[in-house]
Amino acid sequence: MECSLTLPTGWLSPADGLPLGLTEVPANTDDGTMEKDARPTSSSLTDSLDAEDPILNRPSSSIAPTRADAVPSTGRNPDSTSSQTFEFVLVTDAESRRQVRRHAMRQYMRQRRLDGIARLGSSRVPLPRWSPRSETTLSPSDSSSRVEELDERQKPQRKATNECNQVIHRSSRTTTPSTTCLGIRKNDAAPFQVVKKVSPDPIASPGRGGMHDPFSSYPVKVSQEDQKLISHYVITYPSMMYKMSGANHFNPGMAMFRQFALQDQVSFQAMLAIASKHLAGVQGKTESVQSLTHKMRALQLIKERIRTDPGGQLDGTIYAAATMAVIEKWSKDPSEQMHFKGVACLIKQRGGMRGLRASSSFLEKVLYWVDFSCAPKAIVGASLPWTGAEPDVLPERLHFLSPDLHLAIPFTTSTGNPEGLADYLRACEDFLTFFRSLYESERSILRAPFNAPQNTMSGRSNLFGPSTPLYAALTTLPDYDHGIRDVRFIDEYTCLACLLYLNVALHECYLSSQSFDRYLQWLTLEIQRINPYSVPSISALMWLFQNNGGFPSGDAGDDGERSWFVSRMLRVAKRLEWKRKGTLWDRLRSVLMGFISTQQACGLGSENIGRAELLARYQRLIEPDDYIWDEDEMRREILGDLYNGIPIYTTTSQFHNSGVVT
Repeated sequence: MECSLTLPTGWLSPADGLPLGLTEVPANTDDGTMEKDARPTSSSLTDSLDAEDPILNRPSSSIAPTRADAVPSTGRNPDSTSSQTFEFVLVTDAESRRQVRRHAMRQYMRQRRLDGIARLGSSRVPLPRWSPRSETTLSPSDSSSRVEELDERQKPQRKATNECNQVIHRSSRTTTPSTTCLGIRKNDAAPFQVVKKVSPDPIASPGRGGMHDPFSSYPVKVSQEDQKLISHYVITYPSMMYKMSGANHFNPGMAMFRQFALQDQVSFQAMLAIASKHLAGVQGKTESVQSLTHKMRALQLIKERIRTDPGGQLDGTIYAAATMAVIEKWSKDPSEQMHFKGVACLIKQRGGMRGLRASSSFLEKVLYWVDFSCAPKAIVGASLPWTGAEPDVLPERLHFLSPDLHLAIPFTTSTGNPEGLADYLRACEDFLTFFRSLYESERSILRAPFNAPQNTMSGRSNLFGPSTPLYAALTTLPDYDHGIRDVRFIDEYTCLACLLYLNVALHECYLSSQSFDRYLQWLTLEIQRINPYSVPSISALMWLFQNNGGFPSGDAGDDGERSWFVSRMLRVAKRLEWKRKGTLWDRLRSVLMGFISTQQACGLGSENIGRAELLARYQRLIEPDDYIWDEDEMRREILGDLYNGIPIYTTTSQFHNSGVVT
């Protein structure tokens, strides 16, 4: 004889759990696995179930159950089950029995989770300032799960909660979606109260954030989601974007958070903007509501700050503008150039990069870091302002630059800024002059007479061999997940900046007759200090140069001339990135690597050389004495449409007074 079991959807509600008399028993399924079952026990059936239960003992002919039959006797209001639906299951079918067991276990496990939450939150229920977690309207089907229940032994309190639940059912039909009613037990006289909470405007205010900043250390109030962005900026962002993580790694995110974000409202908002932008990229999205909201707030605050601080005397103003340039670089937005132009104007107001180093050395390092990774189309000017004067002057400590060297025939054009075009021409000539001077210094030391025993070992090791961590960091750039798509070019630019730092230091050692081995020994020791068992990221290597302006730690540095010149050289080199399908860019890297490899193999400038160094020098001298490239061809590739033949320069002291050389 077939019989059917009618299961109402609301019969096993979150507030009831398993029906009375059912217990959890594992049962064997058809595929041999164990499945949890709910079977009645004899004692519980005797105590709790009636012999004439309307659900378990209904004959098969009952197809349309009444509302009274569908509601278990749990003291609920019958009106609350008016929207329940039913499903008919044949209990003689094995699949139907499994369906019943699964339905029972799902409701049972759900109730266990809710009871656990209620027990954990029971200590907070009596507090008068306990507030709801959600702002959505409570529906009759899930209202019981949204009320915090007290201990099972407290029967009167549970009854009061059920009464409150019924009030919520009735009030939810008339309230708006932005109004939430919740019973809060404050005392016996007032079992609950109705709390109205209006959603804040996400643009006007970041929301309630006092509980996330108990010591009021943040310049703005932050929400719970914004608190996550701070952790993302300090920990996840440097680790994913630049592979700078670990106890011995310098974390620029933490340093910028302490020195800029915590000190200024504008820089703090810019930090939230870049963190939310990177978080959206990690989640596979170009933008998110959160990133666009923080970006809009940051732009608005920067605009207001420029009105009150037009000279950029606050570090947070310059940091915020540079941060927005990085965000637009990730988006490949043309407005990146606009932000870099604004940064250049603020730097001029602070006395150029030389004045910025004297007033805020860490901000100077951050700006060079941003400048190294900027896209070629975003470059404004031939270099960053050095002194902020009009016209700007070149550093005097760089021996291969002549500050008094100027164009003998001014560059004439119908469009553009003649002074800016002259700076581009001069930067191109400085670029070519540096490589020519470095090449001539290398050849001069190779041809210089020396005395060294031919049968002895030098005792020095090659610190730039293929097996060294420094060589591996500069030649192997792993393609990893940055969190932002198509930004691997940042590592390419950073790598070339590191090579330029090394070659500028090598050139200084050649001119001052110092050993370049000591410089590489310092760099190798710093790399081992970061992690002796792995190769550091290229960004971590770049910050080793940045810490003291390209000089070893503990040595007397300069006023920032070396970092400024590396930035100027890199801006010129970026013009060669896509010329001839990237062959000129690769040629430039190989030339820079070759200068360092030659110095280490031949021991140039070192007093301790042996037979291996002598053989390397001999092989280097017998090679054809051809220059590394055709200068005029490189000049044509660098300048492009600005090329107008080989420029003619002259030295004169009247240039600054007249502006024109005759």
